[in-house]
Formats: sequence, C-alpha cells, structure tokens
Amino acid sequence: MCGIAGIVGREPPDFALLDRMAATMAARGPDGQRVWSDERAGLAFRRLAIIDLDERSMQPFHLGPWHLVFNGEIYNYLEVRAELRALGHAFVTDGDAEVLIHAWQEWEERALDRVDGMFALAIWNDERRQLTCACDRFGEKPLLWAESNGRLVFASGLRALLISRPDLGDADPAALGPYLGRGVMPTADRTFVRDVRRLPAAHVLRYREGAVTISRYWSPVRVKVPERYEEARDRLRELLVASISRRLRSDVPVGTSLSGGVDSSAVVGLAALIAGDHRRHAFTARFPGYERDEWRYAEMVARSAGVVEHHAVEPIVDGLLEELSEVLAGQEEPFGSLSIYAQWCVMAAARSAGVTVLLDGQGADELFGGYPGANGWAIRSMGLAAIARASLDARDRRDVAVAVGSDWLPEPIAARHRRALVTPYASAQVRVAAAAVSPPGDAGRSQSPLMRELLRQAFATSLPELLRYADRSSMAHSREVRLPFLDREVAEFAFSLPPSFVYRNGVRKAILRDAVRDVVPTHVLERRDKVAYEPPQAAWLADPRWVARIAETLLDRSARTSALVDMSVVAADARSGRWRDPVGIWRATNLELWLRSLETPVTT
Repeated sequence: MCGIAGIVGREPPDFALLDRMAATMAARGPDGQRVWSDERAGLAFRRLAIIDLDERSMQPFHLGPWHLVFNGEIYNYLEVRAELRALGHAFVTDGDAEVLIHAWQEWEERALDRVDGMFALAIWNDERRQLTCACDRFGEKPLLWAESNGRLVFASGLRALLISRPDLGDADPAALGPYLGRGVMPTADRTFVRDVRRLPAAHVLRYREGAVTISRYWSPVRVKVPERYEEARDRLRELLVASISRRLRSDVPVGTSLSGGVDSSAVVGLAALIAGDHRRHAFTARFPGYERDEWRYAEMVARSAGVVEHHAVEPIVDGLLEELSEVLAGQEEPFGSLSIYAQWCVMAAARSAGVTVLLDGQGADELFGGYPGANGWAIRSMGLAAIARASLDARDRRDVAVAVGSDWLPEPIAARHRRALVTPYASAQVRVAAAAVSPPGDAGRSQSPLMRELLRQAFATSLPELLRYADRSSMAHSREVRLPFLDREVAEFAFSLPPSFVYRNGVRKAILRDAVRDVVPTHVLERRDKVAYEPPQAAWLADPRWVARIAETLLDRSARTSALVDMSVVAADARSGRWRDPVGIWRATNLELWLRSLETPVTT
C-alpha cells in the first residue's frame, strides 16, 4: 500500500515537481520516497512497507523498457511468481511489485487477468513512449488523472494533482447540487473537481503521443453454481476461506475491523480458523448509550473467534470538533455522513496499536443483496408467482412494488419522488438539479433483475463511494484495508447465484449467513437491521457548539454555498437548536468547508 504519481508529456518532467507531488502523499507512504524520470515521463512513489520490508522492494521498479509504480497488494503474488519462474524469470526480492513488473513483461495487459489484488498501477514503456494505467476489478485503490496540451498527470491523491496543476482546482458545478440536495456522488469516472477524472474499477487507461484511450478489461462472468443450496453454501465457504488466507499474507501485523454486523463478523470468524497472529487485534467503534450501538454483537464475535485484544474505539463529539479539519483534509472531497469519523477513529486506533493491515467486510452487501429493498429485486427475479405471493406479505409488499415499478414508473412521478428526498436546506436551484438526477443505468438485460441491481450497487452507486471512504480514512493513518469479499472468484460466484439462494425464507444474504453459521454467533446471524458504524449524528450536530459552528459556516455573507443553500431554513433551525435533517445539514456544511479548502494553495 503506497502512493503513486506521475507526469508524461512531450518535454522532460520537472523532477522537483515530482518530488513535491510525492511529498503530499507522505501519509500513504511513510516508509520512503523515490522519484525517477527520463526525457518524456516521470514517476513518483511513497512506500508503506507491507511485503518484503527491505529497501530492495522500493519502487519505481525497472525491467528492460518497463518502469512501474504500483499502489496496493497482489495477494496471489507467490503463485504468480512460481508460474513466472517456471517460464525463466529470476527475482531478486520477495515482494509483489517485482512479480507484477515481470508479469507485465511476460503478458502485458493480460497480466491483469492473472492477478488477485487491489491496485492502481502505472507502467511506462520507454521504447513505445506509452503510459498504461489500470485499477483493480472493484476500484479499491484510486487513480486520479488530468490531461491537457499533450501532458498527462496522475496520482493517488487529489492534493498531488493540484500541486502539479494548480489550474485544476475548480469545483465541478454539476456535482455540487446533487450532492448537497440528495447525497448523490459523482459517477465512478468523475470527481468533485471539474477537470480531474477518476479511473473506474476494472479499467485501463493508455496514453501515447497526447491521445488517451480508456477501456474495461473485466466484467463479472457467470460461473457454474451447484444446483443444491447446501452444496452452493459449502462452495461459498471454501472460496471465502481461500480469499481470507491470501489476504492474511503480510510481513507486518494484521488485525480486523469488526462492526458487529454479519459481514465483518464472517471475516473474523473465518479468519479464526486459520492459524496466525492476526487473531490478536480487532477494532470496533462503539457509542455507549446510543440505541444503534453494535458493541454487544461485536464482543460476542470477538469472544467466539478467540480475539486476544478487542479494542473499543469511542468517537465522541468533542473529538470530532477538534479533528474536523484533519478528517476533511484526509478525505479530500465531500462525504455523505459522520460515519466516516467513526471509521477514521478506528484507523487511528489501529495505528496506535501498531497494526498496519486490517481485514474488513465491505462488499458483501453489494454481492449478496444485503441492503434493505434487495428482497424486492430477488422476488421480482423469481417470477410472477413469487411476486403474487409477496404482494400478500406485509414484510415484502412495499419492496416488491418498488422493484417492479422501477421499469414503468412515469418520469414525472419518479421526479416527484426524488424531489421528496431533497434536503430542506437546499435552495430552489438545487432542488431542481438534485431531483433531475436519475439512478445510473443498469448492467443490461442479460441478467436477472436482482443481479442487475447488485451490479449497479457494486460498480455505480454504493460500493465505489464506500471504497473511496475506506481508502482515504485508512491512508490518512498509514493503514491498509483488505476486503476478502472483493475477490474475483467470490464475486463471480455471488453474481451467479439464483435469487432464491440470496433471499431465502424471508432472510436477505441467506447463503452467506448459512456459510458461516458455525463460526458466527447466532444472535449476530439473526440480525435484520443495517447499521454500519453509525454514530449518533443527530445528537452530535445538535450540540450547541456544533449548532454555532454550522450557523457561522453557512450563514457567513461570503459563504461559497450561498446560492446553493436556503439560508432562511438554516437560520430558523439554528435558532431552534434542532436540525430537521441532520444528514442534509452535514452535507451543506461539509460542502462549504471543502469549497473553502480549494482556495488554499496546496503545500507539502
């Protein structure tokens, strides 16, 4: 896990500028910095040492005409290295970066089909004068880029790009209204900055002589799933154990991030079956006295799995007030809610405990239909008889209606529903813009309605947003997060499951729950609520200090959001001391503070 950056153009890159770009990513790579350039390209690297801690694994790596910088981990590097050795390749390190550049020399872009990992890579061929960049299959690791006048710059972080191109620092007006109004984030290939792009998951960017081409190199394919539910359940268990085993490979301490929900509990429970010191640490955010605190569930899991040290992390409103500027700077772009602060505190606790790598359960909801409403899509996929039965069941009736109605609901009615979701703090202009944003298109008609919805969540809506938060929060504390559910084999198996295996006997994520039934406490598996590190945000923002801070921020005459926010509603709620929409008022405040930050010159 590291930070990468680079410049490619018709003229030699500025070596000192590359050095400064790397320096902005010190938190991503506290274990060293190195810069390389030739007459057309320059690569910058910050290292967080995870595999082969020796200096010999420092990047950039060079092999013939190939020059590589790479952020992330290749979990199956041992297997790929053995395959390459059999083909005559020789290695001088024990790390995964050297394996990756040899794989590229042998197979070029076809190497992407052989690696299991999370990564953003950039590789320059000095003979062809071509830059190739790629992101992992789900976009766990970021690669931001911008191009103009025959010069392309890229980096893991926004600040590194802005220091190379100060002219990039304008917010994208098209992104502001939908975010403030309804919490809609930019699409997977965009950012909040107008001229900065994001390379989407499973895509390759090629740049040669001023021309950019981008293409997708992987989409999930249907795989064979056993017809009997019990056999499919056992196969899922095998795939998850294999994925976790690979993600436990590390030369530094490994722990787990444990929320108390089914997904992270499954990871902790299955990891406990594998011998190793990773059972020593688990970290859980808790909120004593809050009705949605998950500590009791997490503690059950930790005891069942034999966790040696279960760390209780207690984010509080005072800490948020004190650390707000650091949290905002670490995220680099606006974010949806204060659950990010809980995640931030967990990463800080892991750093204090000396645990560099954390396994987490993100991705399971998108793969196995864990979000509320997924039952409707599953039932719709089962056919007319299942829909008819569900229409008589109060538990499923509403969600089935939403899933069935999604295809034929007239746009005026759909827009009316979207307007109802817009925060009351939005101005009239924003209300119109936010209501006009429709959900991203689905994944095509070849899949069942359920699988189309899950693919949409995985690649267009919820998961890209969550992965961005996880990367930024962990990297701000020089920690690495690994996600076993986002293994290719696990994902393709999940996307190939019959809907009746996903939603079964009135239970969402049924096959996942059953696959871990012997290693996760029953009380956790029986949970039907969805929390995800949710802090008492309404209570925090109602604290008089926060009310004053928000009013001072948004009601300032020079506020950048003055045309986007309905000041009269903000003023009325500030006087009452109660926010009618705590999530909405946070988005407005976050956006104002972020817009101000763009006006501050980036320094190292």
